[in-house]
Amino acid sequence: MNIMHVDLDYVFDTDKVQQQRNILALISRINQIRPNTIFLQAFADPDANGSASTVYFKNRHIPTRDNIFNTVSQQIKQFTDVQAIFAWLPLIAWEPTTPNLTYVEHAKNNRDGYIRLSPFDTNNIKIIAEIYQDFAANNPVDGILFHDDITLNDFEDTQHLALATFNSWGFNKHYVFKPWQPQQILFAKHKTEYLDQLAYGVSKIVKCKQPNIKTARNSYAPITLNPESEKWFAQSLKSTFKYYDYNAIMAMPYMEQAPDHQMFYQQLVKNSKQYDPNLERTVFELQTFDWHKNIAINSLKIKADIILLKDLNAKHIGYYPEDFVQQHPNANAIKQAFDYQ
Repeated sequence: MNIMHVDLDYVFDTDKVQQQRNILALISRINQIRPNTIFLQAFADPDANGSASTVYFKNRHIPTRDNIFNTVSQQIKQFTDVQAIFAWLPLIAWEPTTPNLTYVEHAKNNRDGYIRLSPFDTNNIKIIAEIYQDFAANNPVDGILFHDDITLNDFEDTQHLALATFNSWGFNKHYVFKPWQPQQILFAKHKTEYLDQLAYGVSKIVKCKQPNIKTARNSYAPITLNPESEKWFAQSLKSTFKYYDYNAIMAMPYMEQAPDHQMFYQQLVKNSKQYDPNLERTVFELQTFDWHKNIAINSLKIKADIILLKDLNAKHIGYYPEDFVQQHPNANAIKQAFDYQ
């Protein structure tokens, strides 16, 4: 897969004439760069907090910003050579309008990460299931890319339903959020398994309507680089390859502030091969924007990094974000990188 990861937030416009121009501009970019796969945002994140307060499809629980996901995906399929479209969706980072819902709570009352529905509340699970049911009913896709919200850190979740679940696993609430406890990694593995089983169950709901879809999950680079980091994220390579078709690593050295970018990529590839020897199920997603410095990354650097990964035998490579408005990254540079054998 040569992947363009697209935000529908860039496409959406209250002026429908301008919105159609945006769709045509996106299609033009796709035909210039010629990716064979699109990761297409299906949720709306206008405040950029990483959680879905609105979406781009009709459903029972989250306000619809505009019902354009299927329109855009069908036009991409009709007017480009794209072979597969994955819908990019959260698992638990939803902000429904329903009052009095249970959200993930932090032991130190910090707001770490995204706003997330607690996955230990059965009412929340019902809401999540129905969102995916509604999406699958009217939006044919080739796959689901689960957002990077499938995570709980070592101080989450402390609301009472979570604590009851942890107690049923054999972990007492009085020490469970103390990272130095010897059982902390075992506790993290329980959380990892629980979250990934939830995602797997949701994917089965989609497959009731669309049996041939594939699943991918965005994972944080430290999970691949350092197995101990499972304690901080409740993610692991072992569980990922058990429950998803693809591991889409956020291979983003600027975000991780890696001192040596080439070594960063080399280590990601080396460690990925421990669970995926031929890299048939591993996606490397590069960044085109440095969010720490708030600047776009040079297109020739992105091209060089894609080529480096291909030389390291990476098979599936993508980039995010695709900014067709500012024409970044440079179309020729990315096309040349994608065409590189």
